[in-house]
Amino acid sequence: MLIAIKDADLNCYANKGDWLYIASSKDTKKGLFRLPSYIYYFVSINDERMPSEIGVVKKINGFIKAIELAELDYKSRKKDTNLITDEIVKEYEWFLEKVNSQPEHTPIAVTWLEKKFPKKEKELRIHKKFFTGLSKEEKKELFEN
Repeated sequence: MLIAIKDADLNCYANKGDWLYIASSKDTKKGLFRLPSYIYYFVSINDERMPSEIGVVKKINGFIKAIELAELDYKSRKKDTNLITDEIVKEYEWFLEKVNSQPEHTPIAVTWLEKKFPKKEKELRIHKKFFTGLSKEEKKELFEN
């Protein structure tokens, strides 16, 4: 699962340990930070829906199905869970597959990939985030604790 790390220097405002999911179009960064247009962000899946630019892959006790993640997200957005369709569940499956394909303690970010040819389109990409300016100890402290 993708977990929050709470570090204002990294634009991560969700509480440490909160589960994260890609922000919906109605979510906001709550005036806490600004991002270039190609960078997107996650939000905590709880009533606060606090923004985080990155999350970290962590093992959780047990497992979660895409439909359960969708229900959690919809409840935190105060939307009717009866609106969840098979198409929507596929988006959550895609998210879980992307996160689960990374080893534990891997920092993850979400960005927009713009394609201009053959037709102009934007799609979200979930990927590993590299921190070249940090030492191994700093990375371990941030992402493994």
